[in-house]
Amino acid sequence: VGYWKYYLNGILEDRNIEDVAIPDNDCMWEAKPGGLLAAISPQEVVLITGQDQTTFLLTGITIAGKKCSVIHDNLLVDEDNVMDVRSKGSDSRSICIGKTPEALIFLTVKKGVHGGALNQKVHNMIVGMNA
Repeated sequence: VGYWKYYLNGILEDRNIEDVAIPDNDCMWEAKPGGLLAAISPQEVVLITGQDQTTFLLTGITIAGKKCSVIHDNLLVDEDNVMDVRSKGSDSRSICIGKTPEALIFLTVKKGVHGGALNQKVHNMIVGMNA
C-alpha cells in the first residue's frame, strides 16, 4: 500500500492533474485526499471493467456518482488499456482511466486543460508498470 501512496504523490506533481484514484474491484487502494474520485464505488469499477460494455457505451457511466460520457474505449484492448470519458454538467472534466494488472488508475485534469495529453500520460504509466 505504501507503494501506491508514493505513486499517487508522484502523479500529483504534474500541475495539470487535478485528481487521482487507484481502486480495484473491492476497495480504494489510494486516492487524493478530499478529491472527487475518492468516491468511486466498487460497483462502478466492476461495470467499467466488465465484459458487457455495449450498455454503457450507449447510456454513459457514472464515476464517483457523476454521470459521464465515454469518448474513447480501449480499456480492455491489450497494448492500450485506456478509456477516455468526460463528466457531464457545468463543471465537466476529462477523465482518463487506465487498466493495470492489479487495479485501475483514474486521472482528471484541471479545468481548461485538454484531455488528450492525459490519455498519453496514462498510457505511458501503464506501459511502465507492465515493463
